[in-house]
Amino acid sequence: MTKKPIIGISGSIIVDSGTPFPGYHRSYVNDDYIDSVIQAGGIPFIIPFNTDKEVIKDEITHLDGIILSGGHDVDPLNYHQEPRQKLGTTFPERDVFDFSLIKYSEEKKIPVLGICRGFQVLNAYHGGTILQDLSYADHELLRHAQPTDPTTRTHSLNVNENTLFAHLFNDSQIRVNSFHHQVIDQVADDFEVGLVAPDGVVEGFQNMKSPNFEFGVQFHPEMLHRFDPNAQIIFKTLIDHAKRVD
Repeated sequence: MTKKPIIGISGSIIVDSGTPFPGYHRSYVNDDYIDSVIQAGGIPFIIPFNTDKEVIKDEITHLDGIILSGGHDVDPLNYHQEPRQKLGTTFPERDVFDFSLIKYSEEKKIPVLGICRGFQVLNAYHGGTILQDLSYADHELLRHAQPTDPTTRTHSLNVNENTLFAHLFNDSQIRVNSFHHQVIDQVADDFEVGLVAPDGVVEGFQNMKSPNFEFGVQFHPEMLHRFDPNAQIIFKTLIDHAKRVD
């Protein structure tokens, strides 16, 4: 009998800035991630941020798949670079948390989906690098930080033939939303690029050598899933690879 898979979503910390508890730390993920998993047929669980690796490992034992959610810039020390002027806010402890989630997910052989920061975390964990700001590219790039509604699809992506994404979308080009100031620079070894923006920015890949199923996207399908079939299929793919059979 197939049961709904339990999908963990990596949490972060938000700090209250107003009354009555200024400076108070709260664990959270954006609600769109929760609804995306439910609508795709999974059971969502927030994985609260923490720094205890034994706890993180134990958390993974209860899960059938994970989503690495968006958030802070990845600390460039994780890909052997020093911080540049336009690096945004980092959260080094969360890098350790997310790296641990990847490690233990691979050990358990459960599928992983990285979104935005999570996409970049996957790349950095496996030896790739990140361009710390769009302005550091050697040519002019598209606007990748849209000022409009999160559900507005502002630029196109080309779908590479014979890749996971070509199979999923059955189309040579799609349109997506965009909320990032950093991009993948060097793609990690063993990763196959499936989605590329017209300016050359890598926006989707799959790890072809991992012991589990790992893939990621730079855009935010969780914000599009209520009406966009391409966004829906991303989460359904994760769910399909996480199906529980008892």
